Amino acid sequence: MVILLARQNPAVLLRLIGPVHQLSSGSLPEHIELCPPCSYAEAIQAIQGFSVGLIPFKQNVLTASVDPIKYYEYRALGLPVISTLFGEMANRQHEPGVFLVDERHDFDRVVGVALTFRFKADEIEAFRRANSWQARFDASGILP
Repeated sequence: MVILLARQNPAVLLRLIGPVHQLSSGSLPEHIELCPPCSYAEAIQAIQGFSVGLIPFKQNVLTASVDPIKYYEYRALGLPVISTLFGEMANRQHEPGVFLVDERHDFDRVVGVALTFRFKADEIEAFRRANSWQARFDASGILP
């Protein structure tokens, strides 16, 4: 899917940060940049230079129950998110700034919309408050 996304958007640099568990069987388009794993601080610094956050998880038994921390990081930094339809991301299909895709989507259109999407400062702050560890713990009802 990432390769298809790159082919349909040759003017967009796709920077993927982290371990590569399976290499592509063919050569990657030149505008896909594979970066090695890095520290959390380095990752957050890199994300601040992104226009859109990408969460290209495979759909399988393992990811069926995943709620990716990347989503919260991207949104807390005010980034729109393009993601595959998996786990908890499937429940976010109607949230503003979230664009769920699979191989059948017109990636050129999705990327165009995502690149022009902007959150307002108060929306970013509200997301941060609603999704802080304290707010999530309080909402769990574990302690009275």
